[in-house]
Amino acid sequence: MNRKQKEHQSVMPGIGIGAKVVDKDISYAMRIWKQQLKQSNTLTRLKEMQEFKKPSVVRRAEILKAKYLNKFNQEF
Repeated sequence: MNRKQKEHQSVMPGIGIGAKVVDKDISYAMRIWKQQLKQSNTLTRLKEMQEFKKPSVVRRAEILKAKYLNKFNQEF
């Protein structure tokens, strides 16, 4: 079975993040599942939600980051 066939058979319709195990190849299913998790940013959102941050703290961090990046953009 080639890669395209295996990829097509591992898709689970109706489920956003998940992969079927095809031909007892669990490593392929895990690799697809990890790619889907990374693309959907699920893990990063979960890490952010572990601790509550006040909106003012979040805004202040964004402003500081923008100032930092702007400093480098002006130098070049």
